[in-house]
Amino acid sequence: MKKAIKFWPYMTIFLVAVLIMLPQIVTGSYILGVDSIFHMNRFYDAAMQLKTGHLSYFISIYGYQQSGRIINALYGPLAAYFNGLILLITGNWVRYQIVTSLLTLCVSGMTMYNLAIRTNIKKIYAVFVGIAYMSSYLIMGWVVGMQFTGWGAALLPWLLAAGFDMIDYKSINVLKLAIPMSILLQTHMLSSLTGALALVPMFIYGVIHSEEKLKMWRNAMLSVLLTLCLTANVWYGMMQISFTNHALGVAPQLDMYEDSVALFGNNVFVLPPIYSIGFIIVAIYFVINFKKISSSRKIIFTTGLFFMWISSVLFPWGPLDKKFPSISYLIQMPRRFVVIPFILLLICAGIMINDTSKKQWVNAFKNYALLILTFFIIYDAGGSVRNGVHHFFSPEVVQNDYNLHYQTTDTNAIRDSLSSHDTGAVLKMLTKATPDYLPVQYKMTAYNYFDYHPYGNYGDQIINYKGEVTKTIKSNGHLLLTWDNESDDNKSMQLPIFKYDDTKLILNGKHISSVKQTEIGSVIVNSKPGHNKLEVYYHATLILLALLWLTVFTWMGLIGGIMIYLILKWKKHKKRNVS
Repeated sequence: MKKAIKFWPYMTIFLVAVLIMLPQIVTGSYILGVDSIFHMNRFYDAAMQLKTGHLSYFISIYGYQQSGRIINALYGPLAAYFNGLILLITGNWVRYQIVTSLLTLCVSGMTMYNLAIRTNIKKIYAVFVGIAYMSSYLIMGWVVGMQFTGWGAALLPWLLAAGFDMIDYKSINVLKLAIPMSILLQTHMLSSLTGALALVPMFIYGVIHSEEKLKMWRNAMLSVLLTLCLTANVWYGMMQISFTNHALGVAPQLDMYEDSVALFGNNVFVLPPIYSIGFIIVAIYFVINFKKISSSRKIIFTTGLFFMWISSVLFPWGPLDKKFPSISYLIQMPRRFVVIPFILLLICAGIMINDTSKKQWVNAFKNYALLILTFFIIYDAGGSVRNGVHHFFSPEVVQNDYNLHYQTTDTNAIRDSLSSHDTGAVLKMLTKATPDYLPVQYKMTAYNYFDYHPYGNYGDQIINYKGEVTKTIKSNGHLLLTWDNESDDNKSMQLPIFKYDDTKLILNGKHISSVKQTEIGSVIVNSKPGHNKLEVYYHATLILLALLWLTVFTWMGLIGGIMIYLILKWKKHKKRNVS
C-alpha cells in the first residue's frame, strides 16, 4: 500500500494518458494525421526487416514502395527499429497507435514531473506541470498527427535535467548527460540539437560559478565522447551519405515568419490561449520578483524567454533567411524552438505556484483554480483525439490529406486495413510523395528546390509508375526487380528504384558501375529483349560498418555496466537489511 502511495504521481499521469486516449481506445479507431503515412512506411520497413531477418539498415526494401530510399539510417534509426518492434508485437496499426500514443504521453508527463521534482516543486504541483506538458500540442502532435517531434519533446525534459544539475550543482554527471542526448539523437536529431542549444547557457553559468572548472570541462568532454560512440551510426552515416550524394533536404520554408509562433493573432501559428495566458502570468511574476529569485532560477526563466523569442514572430527570421538561405533547410520551422520555453516556462509556473501565501484563502483559491485548469487542459487534449476519431469514421477517413494520394475509393477497405494483420495493405491504398533524402542529380538550393518538382516527379516515377515491374526480396536480403522487354531491341527504361553512391546494381547477372539517373535519382537501364532482372543492395564503406558496430558494442557495454552496478547495489542493500 505504501509503495502504491509512493507512486501515485506516475499512476495519475498514466490515468490521464488513458483518459485522453479513451475515445480512440473505446472505438478502436486510427487517426491518420499529417505525417502518418510517411512514418508508417518507416516503421513498416523496420518491422518487416525484423520479422523476415532480411536486415537492410540503409535502404528501404519494404517501405516507400520498395524504392531503395535511405530514410531510417538518417532519421532516428534506433527509434525506427523500436517502433517496428512495437508494430510487430501489437500486430496491427490501431493497436500500435494506441500503445505508442500512451507511451509518448506517459513518458512526456513523467519526464516533466521528474524535472519539476528536481526543481523542488511539491508533488501535487509537479503532477500539474507534467499533465500540462503531456497535454500540450507538442506531445499531442504525435497522438493526432504522428509528428515525430512529439517523441523528441517527450524526451527533452530528461536531457534538460542534466542542465539543471549544471546550474544547481555546478557539475556534470557523464551518464546523465550522455544517455538522454544519445537517445534523442537516435530518435529525432533536430530535438537533440535544440536541447543542446538550451544547455549552453546552463553550462556557461555552471562553469563560471564552479569551484572545479577543470572537472566540469573534463566531464563535458567525456559526455561528448560517449555520445559520439553511442550515436556513431547517426552522425557518420549522415556525413557520409551527404558528402557522397546530393541528398535532397527537407522542403524549405519560403516564409519562415508564417511558421513562427505568437501568443495572439490570426495569420501566424498561435499558441493555445491557456498556455499563452499562463506564460504571460509567469513572465509578470518573475519580472516583479526578479531580485528575490535565486540566480539558478533566473537562468531557467531567461533561457525560456530567449527561446520563446527566437521561436516567435518577433525574431527577424525573414532578413536572416534572405542572408543565409540554407537556414530554412536546417530549421524548417522556427516554432520548433518553442518546445524549450514550454518546458522551462512550465517549470517556472511550477515554481510560481509552489510559493505558499500567508493567507489561507489564497492557497485554497490557487488549488481550486489549478484543479479547474487541469480539467480544461485534459478536456482540450481529449478533444483533439475525439476530432481524429470523428475523421476516421467520416467518408474521407483521413484527418489531414495534405500531399496524400488515395489509390482506392473504397474507404471501408482503408479502415479495415488499419486493424488488419497485413500492415502493408494500407500503405498501398494511401501514398504520400515526400521526397526527403532522395539522391538528386542537381545542386539544390533553397531557391531552386521546387523548380525541379521533386514531389511530382516522385509521384510519377515511383508511386504511379506505369511499367510492369515486380519487386521481391531475395534470401540474401537484396531487392530484386524483374520485368519483360517485349520488343526485339534493347530498350532504355526508367525503373522505380533509387541509386545512391554506395548502392550496387546487378543487371542480368552483371555488376554495373555507372548508370543513368533521373533528376531525382531513379535509375535508367538498358534492358535486353525478353526477361530482365535488376538486383539492388547497399554496400557500406568499411569505416561506416566499423562505426555501426562501435555503436552496437558501446550500447551493449553501457547496458551491461548499468545492470552490473544495479545488481551489486541490490546485493549490498540486501546485506544491510539482513544485518
